[in-house]
Amino acid sequence: MSILTQPWPWYFTGPLIGLMVPLLLLFGNKAFGISSSLRHMCAMCIPTNVTYFKYDWKAESWNLVYALGMIIGGCIAGYVFKNQIILHYQNQP
Repeated sequence: MSILTQPWPWYFTGPLIGLMVPLLLLFGNKAFGISSSLRHMCAMCIPTNVTYFKYDWKAESWNLVYALGMIIGGCIAGYVFKNQIILHYQNQP
């Protein structure tokens, strides 16, 4: 648990985040990005005759669930780990 409460170095987390998109394309043939989540939400919520939003957004609903999970995970991490992170930085020289 202690590895989760301490900041990870940029040279580890940066490539991990950067490899997410190519891995999704290679293994699942899934395009990922927050902008595509916005496109799915617009296609879902705004009934319009714009051809850009006329597609089967339900087939890509996994992307909306993933984006919602990022928001919920960020809220949980901010609430649960808030005290540990503040204490970690206060103890720095």
